[in-house]
Amino acid sequence: MIEIKKVNKYFNRHKRNEIHVINNVSLKLEDSGLVALLGPSGSGKTTLLNAIGGLDKVKSGKIYINNKKITSKLTNKVDKIRNLNIGYIFQDYKLIDNMTVYQNVALVLKMIGIKDKNEIKKRVNYILEKLGIYRFRNRPTSALSGGERQRVGIARAIVKSPDIIIADEPTRKFR
Repeated sequence: MIEIKKVNKYFNRHKRNEIHVINNVSLKLEDSGLVALLGPSGSGKTTLLNAIGGLDKVKSGKIYINNKKITSKLTNKVDKIRNLNIGYIFQDYKLIDNMTVYQNVALVLKMIGIKDKNEIKKRVNYILEKLGIYRFRNRPTSALSGGERQRVGIARAIVKSPDIIIADEPTRKFR
């Protein structure tokens, strides 16, 4: 469940080039299935997703993830809520290029406290197989194509079976 109450975010606050990118937005999503945010480039879609995911701070308003308020919390507490509840697919992948595909995906499980190597191996290999990238598991992510890198990002987001998946342009055209 995601709830946003009167959220505001600015860039360049109190400057001549101030942008009020999220303007008093309220939204409640309960077991909604798929929700898409549509709008032109620069309209604040990524900024709103980053605020919901706790990656960006907002100036005012409240954001709740599974009834836990993430606004006005310390960064490490927001990180914990995000890690346990949200899988994030970034439009620019955010992979660790000197790590293998397997290591990139396994890292997420370690971050949520899974220590059992057999459990990690089982879950990571299952996801990689389902996404058709198992054969790349020992390859550094820097050696992958754009589409393959995006699938690693998807694997990383879903391997922990999160309640919420935030996908920022997950099907964008690769260049």
